[in-house]
Amino acid sequence: MSLQDLLTVDVGPWHTAADRWQRLAQSLDDAAEQLIRGTRDLAEVWSSGTGSAAAAERATALRAEVSNTYNPAKRIFEATDQHAYGMSSLRQQAEGIVASARQAGYTVDTAAGTITAPASAYSAGNLAHTARETGALLNDLRAVVERARALDDSTANAIAVNTPSPQAGFGTGQLESVSRADLEAQAKRAPGLVNTWWDSLTPQQQEQAILEHPDLVGSIDGIPVTDRDVANRSVLERSTGEQQQLLASTEARIYYLQSMFDQGRIREVYPDASDPRTMMDHEMLRLETQRADAAGNIRGMEAISSRLADPGKPGAYLVGLSTDGDGKAIVAVGNPDTADNVVTYVPGTGEDLSKAGGGIARADIMAGDAAMEAPDKSTAAVYWMGYDAPDAILPDAGLDRYAEDGGPVLDRFQTGLRATHEGDVPSRNTVLGHSYGSTVIGYGAKDPSISADALVFVGSPGVDAEHASELRGVRPEQVYATRAAHDMIRIVPDLDVAHGNDPSDLDFGARVFASDPGDPDNEGATHSAYWNDNNIARKNIAMIVTGKL
Repeated sequence: MSLQDLLTVDVGPWHTAADRWQRLAQSLDDAAEQLIRGTRDLAEVWSSGTGSAAAAERATALRAEVSNTYNPAKRIFEATDQHAYGMSSLRQQAEGIVASARQAGYTVDTAAGTITAPASAYSAGNLAHTARETGALLNDLRAVVERARALDDSTANAIAVNTPSPQAGFGTGQLESVSRADLEAQAKRAPGLVNTWWDSLTPQQQEQAILEHPDLVGSIDGIPVTDRDVANRSVLERSTGEQQQLLASTEARIYYLQSMFDQGRIREVYPDASDPRTMMDHEMLRLETQRADAAGNIRGMEAISSRLADPGKPGAYLVGLSTDGDGKAIVAVGNPDTADNVVTYVPGTGEDLSKAGGGIARADIMAGDAAMEAPDKSTAAVYWMGYDAPDAILPDAGLDRYAEDGGPVLDRFQTGLRATHEGDVPSRNTVLGHSYGSTVIGYGAKDPSISADALVFVGSPGVDAEHASELRGVRPEQVYATRAAHDMIRIVPDLDVAHGNDPSDLDFGARVFASDPGDPDNEGATHSAYWNDNNIARKNIAMIVTGKL
């Protein structure tokens, strides 16, 4: 479907078709009721004999056949009805954008789908502003067309799978399987469009995609959390087995090299090397790193598996998992798609897959604290280790590149949470960053599309902004910060060595909340103490998450 198609769409025939399918569905329902009433006493009036048995069998089959025709006909009515009203609304939106652009002096080519600013706009010296305005109008128009295409695909699928065939009857149509290429293409689209596409698939198509391509389904923002959870549990099982196999083979190789060296036979292992001992040393260093990484990945995945299977705690969902690099994990305590409040926790320096257990424990704490603070509301807490965190304080944590790379990924994840949330009332979405995790949020929140209602910076080294107003993703009054008096992280913003102003300083403009001062003799431990028992920061975080502070 093109822009031109959308602007010229005639929804009249769709309304007519919807009316006819609705009347057909009702007629089928009435016929089914009549057949049921007319045959239900058959066994009583014709209780025995071969004919009686055949009649009873035939009546049962007829009742099932007529009953089973109602739902497919009703689904086609609903699809055509929604198509008519949906296309009418989208056409009006497209017409409004085109009219506004033309009124402002822009040239709109509806056949080519392009918007061109008048020459005077460029000659007036407003080149950058004009380019932004033109791009914004074009993006708005393309988004409307994309939604129209998704609706068109959804309607086509509903009709194809429910239309009767002469041989098999209603609701027996088969749609093509979802391919890996289909999913890879969806991964490049906006989460809202992904969600519309996913909803357009039949349950059978969704199940097939999860079964055959769990790694892709589990990683794409815009696919519902419950479906990503099913896919990622499969990825978890497979990845655990792969890492266990890697660990076993690595340890076997280490044992073999050490044994050959002890026997004075190391040259047999490296027959072409001029210095086999040096070759062995290099390989042993690589193998030791590989062994440590595999063992850490297994430890993290075992912690995830244990939490997912824990019957004594609220349900958890595996929203993302990867063993590439330092590994990644996204685990939700409670379902973000149905919760009233959602808090996304972004950890900081040193976080990798091996530490997932500790991150999930903090999510459990925040979910529990929020439940105590607002027992009439549901809260989901998400441990989001979806970026490559700095490995060490020096020099990595002083660099911006980890936040620059992670910010847009976080932004997309938050947009996905909005897209998949169920119901008419949106959830209150809070994004909380600890340590370098706050810096990641700072980069993500500079884009107004982050889809967050509140930002919370805990023990922050800075968020690469001088004032809360620079974080365009939320209103300044919904930016919160805390830093313990004896948190070692204070050195970073106080010395102005990296990441800008301290969010907990008054001149930053955030709402500063209290946390326990910590231990002056152990400032490193204080940096991680915000989730300790009885720390006042926990109650304040719960109040922010539930909208009470």
